[in-house]
Amino acid sequence: MRETQIRNHKSKIINSISLRRELAIALFAAMETCWTYVALALLATIAGTHILSPLAIFAGYWVAMLAGRALPHSRQRWIVLQFAAIAIAVVTILAGARIELYERLAPSDLSWLPRFVVGLLSLQIALSAERLLGLGILFAFIRGLGYAQRPLTLWFTGFRFRVGIVIFLFLLLAASFIPRLDFTIWIFAYFAVSLLAIALARIEEMSEGVPLGARWAITLVAAIALVIFLGAALLQIFTLNTASALLIILWPLWALFGIFLMLLAIPAAYLAEWLVNFLRPLYNTVGQLLDRLQNLVPSEWTEQMQKTLDTTTVTNVLIPLLKTIGILVVVIGIGYLLARALNRRMAHAEDEQYVRESISADEDAVRRADLARKTRTHPFARNLSAESIRRIYASLVARARDAGLPRQVAETPYEYLPRLAQEWHTESDDLHAITEAYVATHYAERDLSGELARVRDAWKRVEKVLRDTKNKKDNWTRIAARADKRG
Repeated sequence: MRETQIRNHKSKIINSISLRRELAIALFAAMETCWTYVALALLATIAGTHILSPLAIFAGYWVAMLAGRALPHSRQRWIVLQFAAIAIAVVTILAGARIELYERLAPSDLSWLPRFVVGLLSLQIALSAERLLGLGILFAFIRGLGYAQRPLTLWFTGFRFRVGIVIFLFLLLAASFIPRLDFTIWIFAYFAVSLLAIALARIEEMSEGVPLGARWAITLVAAIALVIFLGAALLQIFTLNTASALLIILWPLWALFGIFLMLLAIPAAYLAEWLVNFLRPLYNTVGQLLDRLQNLVPSEWTEQMQKTLDTTTVTNVLIPLLKTIGILVVVIGIGYLLARALNRRMAHAEDEQYVRESISADEDAVRRADLARKTRTHPFARNLSAESIRRIYASLVARARDAGLPRQVAETPYEYLPRLAQEWHTESDDLHAITEAYVATHYAERDLSGELARVRDAWKRVEKVLRDTKNKKDNWTRIAARADKRG
């Protein structure tokens, strides 16, 4: 009997593993690794130390996300889980140090361990290789633990993709002052991995549990490869040489444009002459007034101010400062416009999904979409409340599945709600409130920050009932198994 239970437990664990979900986790970790590696490489180049391998950073993200998902299922005390997470982080950092910094030593040689600890805890201000490795893997591990409890939905993956683009823009600006650092290949890798992760998140939301064959994988990879190829081709076209060639080709148009400006300049000159003659008495009056005011100031003060405000010094300081500010404004403006464009595309896609999946009338769907566009609030607060409500609904679906009422593949939230209310009729009001909040947040993008507390209270009551139902079901299953064995 003991062997049968162990075998059933192993088969249950194996069946619960989804290769597509694990691949989505790995791709998300790789997506975050790209910009993290570039940032650490920039720091290492400035400090003149060893550049950390991207595999070590990826291991930090990936191990943390796996540990963050597996540890809560062990049902241990919170303090035990914390110590377990710290132990896993320490082992990950030590393994990364052994492979990255001391790979030439024999496998049984442990002399590297005190050297690494001394270099990590040294009081020197310089950024050593040990410190960079420890801080890099620790940073990746902490962020991975934070991502572990978040569902990798289409919205969240797309949001992290947009954040990474903005980070890359600032890293490009910083790397422009270091000629020997070129990470163009990592930008293409980031786009390839991110597009694949976003596509998997979309597939997981639309067809969860449906097996997809090799044809889907080939089509997906081919589409992403085509996008990357077009990006590389456009990058080769839009260069300074191309811009110079375009200026040469369009030179006749520039000549016509110059003639047009000259035709406009002739009447403008006559108009300017008339304005000067018209305003000349006013200029003379103002000049006389300034001369009188200047006589009131002592000549010593005037000479001292002229010496203080040296024209050459002011010019040498202001011109580089204005150039730097101009470059920063251009880069930040491009990043802002790019992020807004991506946000509009994501919002448009989610609006289309809501209109397609909603079972209400078309005019009702349009009304909700218009209301969502008119009632947008601060993005940070809206994102937090939306992500919380999404997690609550995902937990509801998971708990209901464990209790024996799974959601069908193509079943919308409104189609799933009557079956939930029929099974747990005493909690129908709370189930209706959670479903309405999820639909309004996920599809219509409404801000429900003020109703988040009410949704959480409803979920606490529903979760207790679902947990009791699952426990009763497990007890009956064990009783039936014992009866079958005795029979």
